[in-house]
Amino acid sequence: MKGVRAKDLRGNDPEELRRTARKLEEDLFKHRLKQNTNQLENTMLIRNTRRDIARVNTVLAERVRAGGGSVAPAAAESAATSTEAPATKSKRSPKKQTPEQET
Repeated sequence: MKGVRAKDLRGNDPEELRRTARKLEEDLFKHRLKQNTNQLENTMLIRNTRRDIARVNTVLAERVRAGGGSVAPAAAESAATSTEAPATKSKRSPKKQTPEQET
């Protein structure tokens, strides 16, 4: 995949964006493996792939924020549990100072 443009990605549906992100992550894994075995000739592939993944995730996040796309399954589960009674945070009691620490 030669450079992904955010403008081009905005026309895709969220499921297609997730597939694209997954493919890019697999490509990144392969590039890193080749780099560690000294078989990767162009090290800029790693950098460009990381940036492409970030672009895809940014467009996907814009969709979710705008409500235009379906929420990821993990996010849907956390949203469902957040509607239940929220757990209260336990406050820790302040640490007592010993006489040596006060001075």
